Amino acid sequence: MVSMSPVNYAGLALYFVVLAISMIASYCSTKSGARRGASGLLIAVTWFYILRFTINYPKTSWYQDGLNLFDVAYADVIWGQETGNWGYTQMLLCWAIVGTVWTINAPLYYQLFGLFGAMSGSYCLILPEHRREREEDRDTVHISLLVACLMAFLCVWMLPMSKTYRELSWWLWGLHVCLIVPKVLGLGRLGPRVHKGIVYLVLAFLSCLTHLASSRSPWPSSDCQISISVDVLASSLLTISFMTEQLSSPISLLLWTLVLYIASPGFALGAFLAFYHHDLHSLIVTALQSQVARVFGQESTAWMNLGYWKSAKSYGEACQSLAEVIGQEAQLCEADEVLCVGCGQGQELQFFRERFHPTRLQGLDAHGTRPEAPEEIRVGRVEEMAHGVNHIRCGEFSKILAVDCVYHFQKARFLRDSAKLARESLSMTDVVLRPDAPWWIRLLLCAMNIQWSNHWTEPQYRKALEEAGFSKISWKSLEPHVLSQLPGLSSLAPYLDYVLIHAEVKKHPRPLAAVIGSGMSGLIAAHLLEATHDVVIFEAGPKCGLVGLQEDLGGVAVDVPLRFMMPHYYQELLQVIRQLKIPTKAVPYNAAYQCGDEMLLVTSTSWFTHICQHAKYVPYLARLMFTVFFRPELPNETFLEYMKRHKLHDHEAYRIYSLHLSWMLSCTYEQANGTPAGVILGFIRASNPFVRMYQSSGNILRVYPTMRALQDRLLEGKVLKVNSPVAPFNGSREIDGTMYDAVIVATDAPAAGYLLGGEWQAMLSKIHYQKGRIIVHKDPALMPPKKEDWRTFNVREDGPDSTCQITVWLNKFWGRDDLSENLFETWNPAQECSPDLKVKDVQLSRATYTTAMHELWSWIQEKQGQDGFYVAGAYTLEGMSLLEQACQSAQRAVAALQRDCRASATDEHPAANSCQLKEKKLI
Repeated sequence: MVSMSPVNYAGLALYFVVLAISMIASYCSTKSGARRGASGLLIAVTWFYILRFTINYPKTSWYQDGLNLFDVAYADVIWGQETGNWGYTQMLLCWAIVGTVWTINAPLYYQLFGLFGAMSGSYCLILPEHRREREEDRDTVHISLLVACLMAFLCVWMLPMSKTYRELSWWLWGLHVCLIVPKVLGLGRLGPRVHKGIVYLVLAFLSCLTHLASSRSPWPSSDCQISISVDVLASSLLTISFMTEQLSSPISLLLWTLVLYIASPGFALGAFLAFYHHDLHSLIVTALQSQVARVFGQESTAWMNLGYWKSAKSYGEACQSLAEVIGQEAQLCEADEVLCVGCGQGQELQFFRERFHPTRLQGLDAHGTRPEAPEEIRVGRVEEMAHGVNHIRCGEFSKILAVDCVYHFQKARFLRDSAKLARESLSMTDVVLRPDAPWWIRLLLCAMNIQWSNHWTEPQYRKALEEAGFSKISWKSLEPHVLSQLPGLSSLAPYLDYVLIHAEVKKHPRPLAAVIGSGMSGLIAAHLLEATHDVVIFEAGPKCGLVGLQEDLGGVAVDVPLRFMMPHYYQELLQVIRQLKIPTKAVPYNAAYQCGDEMLLVTSTSWFTHICQHAKYVPYLARLMFTVFFRPELPNETFLEYMKRHKLHDHEAYRIYSLHLSWMLSCTYEQANGTPAGVILGFIRASNPFVRMYQSSGNILRVYPTMRALQDRLLEGKVLKVNSPVAPFNGSREIDGTMYDAVIVATDAPAAGYLLGGEWQAMLSKIHYQKGRIIVHKDPALMPPKKEDWRTFNVREDGPDSTCQITVWLNKFWGRDDLSENLFETWNPAQECSPDLKVKDVQLSRATYTTAMHELWSWIQEKQGQDGFYVAGAYTLEGMSLLEQACQSAQRAVAALQRDCRASATDEHPAANSCQLKEKKLI
């Protein structure tokens, strides 16, 4: 009798260690309770059967024969042909290959969790921002990713053909390597690249081919078969859920669901991503237009529309003629500010500029990053032009033009957004159904990527324009000079019309909002509000508050205080920064810790040595993270009470961590220990020092070159009144003789209490502020005694008044070894620096947290919107980071305002999505 070998036992142990670490990291990186709950449910169901199989395994003949448990499990779901489970298994494996490309930018631990745990359970946790492509990978990927996926499909095809357990094991390992290697290597930046839509289409085709070549499986019977079949079902539902987020038409969703059922989940996901996320249809349309151009004797052209063939001799002339009739209908002139949506490669922009000479001409296209695209083309999807952080400001353009592209948009939404963004008019061409069009015409239009929801007749179109906020609608048919002239479309002309539409925007006054304070929360609130309101920002000081203390040292600007962000915790703020397309740079994280002249710890700048240094902390960190994740805090429990209850406070690592808490919370050690446990535990869960200690870079980011880049972007198009202190409101939203429909107070708590008065002042006065001091200087006396111990971050335990001192070596922080002298920024200096070396000295204060803050946070949320007043600021919600809390508080305040606004909107102009707030209580 032979049992499992020690090697098999070691492999089994390694499997569960990797699974446990990746699972913990995945759950920690996701704050959504719904996502965690769905994932937990899937893991519970699938692993119930896996664990039952594992428990019974030693009783089987496979165990007696020394076979590996996982080889046997996979054999159970792969072998058997028409009587086995391969029909379901191949669906999951093919879907996982497509999913690897879909989530290529997500952290590696999600992939490990999926491969070793459950694919659906892992993908439930992946946040939308993790699926977003990096700028350089928006349209193309390195060919090595395609090669890895093709090799993965080869491994999938060989699995059912394997004859022995060893052969099966090798192909399984090969499949895992193909799915993991692209994540580990990060893909090369040099060498050939391929369009991402084509990659998805190839993978979709191979998924469908694999599915059709596989026999249908009977109902699963064994534990392993049931487990993987549940995973297949969940993956299919995840795909449908993702499609639901993207599609506006129930008919389209139903058709895609049918495709998923017939052709496999992998095919549906790949094809959907190719056509909806990477506009593969535009490549096909471009190819067809090039073919049309060749038919009419023109080899190459940058034009991309159907053309107006009334007198044109070539495709290029016809395209230009179509742009000409739209420009004339819009009555373009030199005074106009024009937005041209769906502008393709920009040929129409060049024509409008030369023909009509508008003051401003801006294009909007999803593919504006192509090398041949002019600089005036703004990158973005039309559906997002009036929404999100990087939106176009309301009334920014006088006229909007859409040359032969509206039928590809979400048309109803495009009309509503255009009515908000244009001051004067919208001019466009579109394909319209004739009243007697048969049903099969709609199917043909869907095949041409014109959504079912966009199949409108003239009466439907006019009604939609009026509901969106347009009047004086001009309607002109361009037939028979467009569709009737094109090969393949002329037969459809009796059922379709191609029309030129011009509509003027109804004039509606927008509500007026005041934002008091120009710090982070004030600027983000103003930026988000401008989609629905005219906004005025009031600042009592002489400069905008976000970088008002910035110091310019002869070409080197120093942010005071210095701002840096950890991606795992500053998620909302970093999302705003990325959406605004503001660059960030990694900051080298290495630190020196000292008490007086004694060095407690100096971390190495070498990754390997850094790991060796921290090896002694691994048991403590592992225990800490297990406790933090699985043992919640008690009501009103402080952080120190929590740590003492779990005996985690008496350790060298806790001493080092206490320095970080005093630094991040800008408070004394006693105040940090008295902070509500939930505030700090949330940060620990997100930062996960057990995982982060193994990472050599990317733990800290900064805005490049300074925070002024963010401030300037947030201020674009805003009205900022500096040196404008506001008097107490006394219940009225009037400021300097102007009545505002809503007011967001984005100041510190004492100023907010002073302005709002009454109950607000009484409640906000309970918040204690800890004063701190920051100096910018050139004095090395505030650094460690030996220069070889200097690090980017230098933390001293014995700061003033039981706080820590932290000195940032700015040369290393910026990566500027070329600077001729050393520059430093110090918080809470333990000693005075030389006056001759001091550059700037400022006093700042920050709210400290006690267990009583929970009641205050709830009270603030309940009072938001009362009498049209809203409050934003880091003190209004739980958290450890001023910047992240300020960002989230602004988002919450604006969301509450807009919710109240919609609830009290008048019926006079419902599509405008703006309203005047009621005078009295709104909630």
